[in-house]
Amino acid sequence: MDDAAVSLLRKVSERKPLTEDECVYLLGFPEDSPEADMTVCFADRLSRIANDNTGEIGAQIGIITGPCIADCGFCKYAVGTTDADDFVMSDDTLRDYIGRITEHGDVTVISLMTIHSFDFEDLLGAVRVAREEAPEDVVIAVNTGDLTRQQCISLRNAGVGRAYHAIRLGEGDVTRLNPFDRLETVRNLMSASIGVVTCTEPVGPEDSAREIVRSYLGSEKEGFIHGSVAKRVPVPGTRMGGCGEVSDRRLMHIASVLLLSTAWKADVSAPVGYYGGFYGGFGKVYAEYAGNPRDPKDYSEKSVGKTVGWARRKLFEDGYSKIRKADGSTVPLDRGYLRMTGSL
Repeated sequence: MDDAAVSLLRKVSERKPLTEDECVYLLGFPEDSPEADMTVCFADRLSRIANDNTGEIGAQIGIITGPCIADCGFCKYAVGTTDADDFVMSDDTLRDYIGRITEHGDVTVISLMTIHSFDFEDLLGAVRVAREEAPEDVVIAVNTGDLTRQQCISLRNAGVGRAYHAIRLGEGDVTRLNPFDRLETVRNLMSASIGVVTCTEPVGPEDSAREIVRSYLGSEKEGFIHGSVAKRVPVPGTRMGGCGEVSDRRLMHIASVLLLSTAWKADVSAPVGYYGGFYGGFGKVYAEYAGNPRDPKDYSEKSVGKTVGWARRKLFEDGYSKIRKADGSTVPLDRGYLRMTGSL
């Protein structure tokens, strides 16, 4: 076992932050090395202590999809490669999704997703429907294109409490978006009192450890309430569909180092560190419904996306003993609960 790696994990246990160089050092070990395994186990243990071994479920619904001018090289909806038609989800369909998703009270947040280019009034109307249909304890979030400050205020007034927004790896090179415009939207959302979460994504084999760490730590300094990491999923027909992907084991290694880098910020009642966002991990799992940028099919819950029932099973299989409900209470997560919620 590498002495320096052991020393860095000891540093984390003493509630001290890891530097960029220290994170890069920990990510320098092969994904199947003892050092990587030790890092993953340590991060998992810390997170379970912090969340009392309690899982949490969110759900995303693709409400506005079609050819997108952002033309992201990894996205199903890129205007240069897509064969998708324009789609705006009807109010009745959205109500049906929300009713099914929230039936058992254990989904804490519902995120409404759009492509970058869309009619703002369509999004605003969907937010109002979602806020009216969902129980008041469920947070309504948006995952959408760039927004003005006034649009953010309008979303807040309509019931949005959270938003996902990211400056992606390769932004401006593999996408047509300006990183500064993305950051401006983040600041507009924050100024409207909307909590913003982000993700270091989409990680591919070509991304260096330093790029990944710098993106994560940089976003933490911007004031996001949560950060996470996600890999690029190859989508057939996209420009980056043949560029490969990192293994799940390597992704977990990366996620563990990033969690540990900011674990010093946690208190005994908070999620460990800065990690834990819309793409899940460490007790947070997201179901995905309807349109999904990473899924060739139109209805992700029937393909690579996952349902709320799957999310419950995933948490159970990962050893979580409780599940957090939208009202903040917890219930035992056992086979009886899975059976009662129709998740087996």
